[in-house]
Amino acid sequence: MSSQRASRGRTEPSDACSVRVTPAGHLGDIKPLCSLTSSAGAEHHSEPVMDGNAPSSRRVMPSARLLSLALAGATSLALATPAAAFASPTSHSTAHRPAVAHNVKPARHHGKPADQMVGPRKGALHALAASTAAVQHVAAAEQASTTLASADKATLAAFDAAALTALAGDVNAAGSATSPQALAALIQAGDHTAQAVKLAGNVASAAATATAAITGLTGDAAVLKAQETSLPAGTDTSSVDTPLADLAAQLTAVQTALSNASTAALALPAAPSAADLRTARDATESAMTAAQTALTSAAADLAAAQADLAALTPPAAAA
Repeated sequence: MSSQRASRGRTEPSDACSVRVTPAGHLGDIKPLCSLTSSAGAEHHSEPVMDGNAPSSRRVMPSARLLSLALAGATSLALATPAAAFASPTSHSTAHRPAVAHNVKPARHHGKPADQMVGPRKGALHALAASTAAVQHVAAAEQASTTLASADKATLAAFDAAALTALAGDVNAAGSATSPQALAALIQAGDHTAQAVKLAGNVASAAATATAAITGLTGDAAVLKAQETSLPAGTDTSSVDTPLADLAAQLTAVQTALSNASTAALALPAAPSAADLRTARDATESAMTAAQTALTSAAADLAAAQADLAALTPPAAAA
């Protein structure tokens, strides 16, 4: 009996591995005394080995059973250990990262706000360019005219240059305009400038035509006056002299009207207002109407003088 007790209290070697025999109720506490990697020794002890000193009822546990119990102990240890202990460094580091919101639209970083005046400014510049081209066309026609006098051309050239300077200022102002209303005002100012140049050019052209008519009537009146001297002495020539005198008065009225029309047109500023244009148009229209009326009367006077002179001339002299 004492030998059996002694055998229960010691551990018997089993090749390279051995186990400590514990009471049956503590199988979970079995600790392997050799490395689990020594599986080669386990393969050589698939058969049970009898302990010569132990009673026949006790056998040393096979190595395969030993491995199973060791794995069971390791599993129980893993279950008892918190999962955080086995967490990888990567997963552990991500545990302290701030939460990332999903399905959130990134903030938009807007640059400089779009210039809302690009389109209106482009339209204004186009309109001002058209007004400038109109002034340049009128100025070129005036300088190429064969009816305008040199003095008139010089006067008109200065007027047109001032208009082009005003238009250039309108173009510069359009580049910095900050509202559609300002651009509309510049467009209107440019159009008014072009209308003023056109009005001055039309008046100058009409005046040149009327001046040529005056020259013609004056020459015809001089011819009639010369023919009077060929009439017999004592002939009453009042019927000829009266219309010729009126003709001279009408030609003077024409010249006055033409001067008034030119003054009204050329008095316009380089950037006239609508009221300025209206006043100038009314004045030039009135003056040109008066000039035309006077020219018509002068032509009638010439015709009357010619008829009276023909009636006073003897047949032999007329032949």
